[in-house]
Amino acid sequence: MVYAYRCEACGEQFTVRATLAEKERGLSPRCPLCDSRNVVQDYAGVGIARGTGGGGGCCGPSRRGGCCG
Repeated sequence: MVYAYRCEACGEQFTVRATLAEKERGLSPRCPLCDSRNVVQDYAGVGIARGTGGGGGCCGPSRRGGCCG
């Protein structure tokens, strides 16, 4: 999954890629701009990273074509 964060020290917005297991164990991301650990997760920016192939749109393969259709 991809998690979005915002640095409280400098305002930088960035993403961190981690498995659900890594997230449950606790992530401690650092800001890539200022190296601060004073970051907050942007829950609106949570997404699932998919690999290539086996496709379909945002919700997997569809027999009717198109995303979610």
